[in-house]
Amino acid sequence: MRTLGLMVIAVLFTGLATYMTVGNPRLLVTAVPKMAPQGDSSAPDPNRVAALAEQMQGADQAQVEGTIAGMVAGLRARLEAEGGTAAEWDRLVRSYATLEDINGLAFAVEGLLGVDPQNPQALILAGQIATERGDRAGAKAYFMRLLPLIDPEHPRFEQIRSLIETFDADESTSSEN
Repeated sequence: MRTLGLMVIAVLFTGLATYMTVGNPRLLVTAVPKMAPQGDSSAPDPNRVAALAEQMQGADQAQVEGTIAGMVAGLRARLEAEGGTAAEWDRLVRSYATLEDINGLAFAVEGLLGVDPQNPQALILAGQIATERGDRAGAKAYFMRLLPLIDPEHPRFEQIRSLIETFDADESTSSEN
């Protein structure tokens, strides 16, 4: 019986380790998005959402993706022309992240930081985008802006501080060469 219990534990840990390696572990710690409160003008109109859902019934994947891309482009155009709230820029950030459009995401993150310069999520994304683009100095600057916003007791604080130290070590190595 004890052997069976150990085998079950081993299987569970193996499955968890495999998921952490090849799965999407961020989903384990990511908060579920909250619904916008009633009267929030940045929230989508439920009637328009229902009408769009009805129109999209029976549409193929390309039509759905085209419709979504068109809606995102419309939101971007409006925000470029009129500006917007942090909630609207955040919606554009999430939209481009869903579409996996790094250029659009970079634009939206910068817009969000323009209206909310201390938005931790936007600072993390800006740092990741800068790193992806090979701009290590820019990434370091975003992470340095982020660090004072994190509670020093939170595990993420040490991760960000360590990341900044990595950038510092890279700078000193490249200046020695």
